[in-house]
Amino acid sequence: RGLPAAPGLGPRRGCGEAAGLRAMGFSEEQARRLLGLQPRLGPTRREAAAAELLLLGLSAEAALELLERSPALLRMPTERLRERAEELRRLGLDGG
Repeated sequence: RGLPAAPGLGPRRGCGEAAGLRAMGFSEEQARRLLGLQPRLGPTRREAAAAELLLLGLSAEAALELLERSPALLRMPTERLRERAEELRRLGLDGG
């Protein structure tokens, strides 16, 4: 189980992964910082975590800062992260 197919999400390597993150709304610098987090993780993990945070309504910078402060979010299974994000939405967290 993974994220539903969506434009800009999928396996990427190197500069392709950075391009995918930029397509999601991250700047070049933000994409570079995000790629530096948990470098052994596959690109789909970083993209899935970033996508869930963006879907919560966080800005790219806020999502990046959260992932930098809590890198364990990148190791969390995508489905679990999605469930937590859905719970936050149900509780009224919407943006910022």
